Amino acid sequence: MKSGVSKRTSKAAFAAIGIDTGGTFTDLVAPPLREGDPPRVVKLPSTPKDPADAVSGALARALEDGSHTSAVVHGTTVALNALLTGDVARAALVTNVGFRDLIEIGRQDRKDIYALEPTKPAPLIPRARRFEIGQRSWPAPDGSGMCEVAHPTKSELRQLRERLSKCSAQSIAVCLLHSWATPEIESELAEHLRALKVPLSLSAAIVPEYREVERFSTAIVNAVLAPRMRAYLGPLETRLRTQFEAHWAAHPNRPTGASEQLSLSILQSGGGTLPAERAAEEPVRVVLSGPAGGVVGAARAAAQAGLSEIATLDMGGTSTDVAFHSTLRGTKRRAKQVEPIEVAGYPLAVPSLDIHTIGCGGGSIAWVDAGGALRVGPNSAGADPGPACYGVSDVPTTTDAHLYLGQIRQGSFLGGALELDLDATSRAFEKLAHKLGVKPRAAARAVLDSARASMRRALGVMTLQRGRDPRHTPLVAFGGAGGMHAALLCSELEMPAALIPALPGALSAWGMAGASAQRSMAHSVLENIEKWPQAKCGQIWKELEANTRDELLREGHQRASICFERSFDLRYEGQSFELNLPASKGPTGAFHLAHRELYGYELPERAVELVCLRVDARVELPSPPRGQARTRPAPASACTGEIPVDLGQRLRARVFERAELSPGHKFTGPALVEEYSGSTLVPPGWGAQVTAGGHLLLSAGLK
Repeated sequence: MKSGVSKRTSKAAFAAIGIDTGGTFTDLVAPPLREGDPPRVVKLPSTPKDPADAVSGALARALEDGSHTSAVVHGTTVALNALLTGDVARAALVTNVGFRDLIEIGRQDRKDIYALEPTKPAPLIPRARRFEIGQRSWPAPDGSGMCEVAHPTKSELRQLRERLSKCSAQSIAVCLLHSWATPEIESELAEHLRALKVPLSLSAAIVPEYREVERFSTAIVNAVLAPRMRAYLGPLETRLRTQFEAHWAAHPNRPTGASEQLSLSILQSGGGTLPAERAAEEPVRVVLSGPAGGVVGAARAAAQAGLSEIATLDMGGTSTDVAFHSTLRGTKRRAKQVEPIEVAGYPLAVPSLDIHTIGCGGGSIAWVDAGGALRVGPNSAGADPGPACYGVSDVPTTTDAHLYLGQIRQGSFLGGALELDLDATSRAFEKLAHKLGVKPRAAARAVLDSARASMRRALGVMTLQRGRDPRHTPLVAFGGAGGMHAALLCSELEMPAALIPALPGALSAWGMAGASAQRSMAHSVLENIEKWPQAKCGQIWKELEANTRDELLREGHQRASICFERSFDLRYEGQSFELNLPASKGPTGAFHLAHRELYGYELPERAVELVCLRVDARVELPSPPRGQARTRPAPASACTGEIPVDLGQRLRARVFERAELSPGHKFTGPALVEEYSGSTLVPPGWGAQVTAGGHLLLSAGLK
């Protein structure tokens, strides 16, 4: 294994192995064998036909190097890719009489208001596999609870089972009206369906909150993904455990306290870990597990560098993920909008980081459309055949553009482990230039300009469109190619600085390795907040805390390490969606203030409705080491020479080896920083300084 982190400065802040499966590479980050050594990194080409092959291969490499770590946290795109491609299981829906079309009707909103012929994704469950049952309940008139006015008979339940059996459903979603208030109605129905021996997704168990559209959609997505994720995670867990047991058999002298059995967890879309067994049952919680790992890693790096609110940019081989994240917790954090995420057009009401993805990565293919315009992405060369510089393809990508312009050296890719073919890249750009009617070098520059324009728009979505000023928001850029664009994007958006974390090309895996277990629970209220005194809220919060604590204790976590964050969902009466605010003694006043900050106005005369009470529980892990080192020039030994680079103009740039840089070292551009998992470009007029944790902070005017 190789690493770009200085051996003199880095310490492990995690005790798990993180494995991230991307579209191009599968990355593994493992704790060092000795304290003070850098984390160990494995980077292998992904195996799209069977993602488990690359995961198993990466773990085998880690074990060969002597790793005894038994906890593995995995981020996978299996669920996300299945949803995006429509390659999902044959599922059925059971709902109330008269409501089987609710998932098609939705909220009647129009995402693209200017489309002459708007389209929306086809329902994941066709009408022929949606079954109705004679059950109905609604809130009691006196507010005392729910009244059930219709209940299915034994004959109806028997007929339902027969019809479900005949439709050959591989999975079933049970979605009943108002089950968020009385989940027992879905649980009772599920007992009658267990004889079918297929996965059952109960909407109230997954999302115990009101709003039928979002709750139904979440349960349906879970149902169509459950068989596929069971088929992936079950064998994967068995395979990895077998590898680990074989490792122990070959190395009987294990360290004191080391576990003999491997435990596999999956990263949730919200950034916390979930046992693989539960992730197989509720895959909707891990749809964005891969992108979430990068945000978790970026947040840890930002905290080490002393940054709080950040925008993140993860430029991998296939796509670029952009997010806004705040490391502030409790009463210090700002209010945030409560909106379901949307994946492939389907709303999902599960905890998730706010991530925006575009089809622009290092492997994005440059092509010319029918009108003669240059396009970059969304199609990607992936790991096979890969960019033209891999020597197999003849189509140029953004990685090829960097190589052609001298921004990547032939012998520097993956520490020299992968030989790059500059001749193949040159031929690819000659073909592209001929189609565009320009010179090859101009075509390569245009490819990078186009890619950067896409990323700039994505960053605008996560800052300007979220009410955040990019001029006060540092950028944390990572992924194999993130550091190549970070400084130029900051210049274009007037962002104050860019942080390139240590191990940028494997940051998602590093984030997974340092992720903590998390659980979220909610209690829907839907009452004027003046009718719900603090004492009543406190009682409900305590119940939610007890439930989340019990879950974490059953998984083996220590009681003393579990901490909680309480919050309200509030809105003005009549509003459609609400704001989530940290718990406080004056929630009404805090809501008015937060509403004004986000939307520019408040309605003090309007009653405030308490929609929901929430508790987020997490297991506290050791914080990554922080500190402040003496600022000094980078040593001459860190500079390996100068190379010609095209940055819009031809000039010479110094080349630095990142592993030779320690906290406090600084230097100015133009420069290229090379390491095993990525490269960083420091343009003229910019400077770089190494922060605590070995992260690289870029800023304009730094001398």
